[in-house]
Amino acid sequence: MSRPFRLGQSRAADEMDSPETYAREGRAQSKRRQQSAERLLTENESHDSDTLLRLPDPAPWMHLEEATLVQRHSQCVDLELKDRSQIPATLSGKLKGVKLVVGDRVRYSPVPLEPTDPSLPGVQVVAVMPRRTLLKRGGIDDREPWQLICANADEIWACAAVVDPPLRPGLLERVQTLALAAGMGFRIVVTKRDRASRKDTLPELDPLREQGLSILETSALKGQGIEALRELLLDRVVVLLGHSGVGKSTLINALLPKAGLKIGAISRYGTGRQTTTSAIWLPCPTGGTLIDTPGIRTLSVRGLERSLLGTIFPEFPSEWIEDPMALDPEDEDLGLDYPERLQSLQRLWQEMEERNPNQNVFR
Repeated sequence: MSRPFRLGQSRAADEMDSPETYAREGRAQSKRRQQSAERLLTENESHDSDTLLRLPDPAPWMHLEEATLVQRHSQCVDLELKDRSQIPATLSGKLKGVKLVVGDRVRYSPVPLEPTDPSLPGVQVVAVMPRRTLLKRGGIDDREPWQLICANADEIWACAAVVDPPLRPGLLERVQTLALAAGMGFRIVVTKRDRASRKDTLPELDPLREQGLSILETSALKGQGIEALRELLLDRVVVLLGHSGVGKSTLINALLPKAGLKIGAISRYGTGRQTTTSAIWLPCPTGGTLIDTPGIRTLSVRGLERSLLGTIFPEFPSEWIEDPMALDPEDEDLGLDYPERLQSLQRLWQEMEERNPNQNVFR
C-alpha cells in the first residue's frame, strides 16, 4: 500500500522525540537533581508523586486577600492583585517544601506572621488555594517525580515552526498528552508560515487534523493569524510550549507589542537558542494572560496514565492501545498510512511505564 507522506522522513536522524534523547538527559541531570532533592527538607516522608503535589489546608487563611503568583524568586515571589498591579512578597515557613508555580492562587497577609529579614518585602504568602489545573511533565528521578510548569491555566498552545527548527509531530503528541492529563484545552500554533510555500499543506499535521484539533497557521512577520489568536486569548490563561527557536517570543511580541521579549536566532546546528529562562506571566491589556515558558529540549510523559493514549491515537483499535509493542510499524499488512504514528504510540506507551533512574534511592 502506498503512503502519501512519511512523517519527518527527511529529518529522521534529528528527531528529538526519541528514547535516546530522554535517556541521555536522565544520565546527565540525575546527580544534580538528586543533590538538589537532598537539600529540600519537607515533611513528606515517602516522596511519592501524589504526596509531593499535596498542598497544606488553606481553610485557616480564607479571610485573607487572594492574589496570583506570577514570578518565583530565590527568597520571594511576585503577586498580581485583582486590579492586575503587582507586589513582591515573602513566603511563610508554613509553605516550606511546597512547590509553588506561576499561576498559583495564594492568600497573603499584609503584615508578616513570622519574623523576616527587614530588607525583604513585608507582604507574606501564607496559603495556596487548590489548583483548578496543574500542568506538569515527568521528572528525572524519584525525588522529583514531576516538573511543575504552571497552575490554573485554561489552554496550552503548542508552538511548532514550519522550518528552523523543523516541524516535529512527536512533540505535539507529547504536549497533547500533558494537556489531557492536566484537563486543559489544546491548540497547535504553526509559526513562520511565511517561510514555506502556500502550496505546502504541511502533511505532517494531517493525522492531527483528522482528530479535529484546532490548528492555526501564523506568521508574526506578515501578521497572519495574529488577530485570531488575540481573540482566542480573551478571558483565558494560555500557556505557550515549544522547542527553542520556534518563535514563541516573536509571536508574543506580535500579540503584545509592549512585552518587548528578547528573541534569538537559530544556531549553526539548526537548533534554537533559548531566550526565555523561566515561566513569564504576561497580562494582555484587552483581557487574558499568556504564560511564556522556556524552550524545551525534552518533554517527558513518565508517570502519566496510559489511558490517555486512546484519545491521542484514535485511529488505532483499543487492543493496539493496550499492547502496541506486539505490532510492527513497518508491517504493510496493517495498512498504515503513517507508520510513524504507531512508532510514536509505542514510545509514549513504554515511557509512561518506565521506572525513574534513581527509584531505588530513599531518604
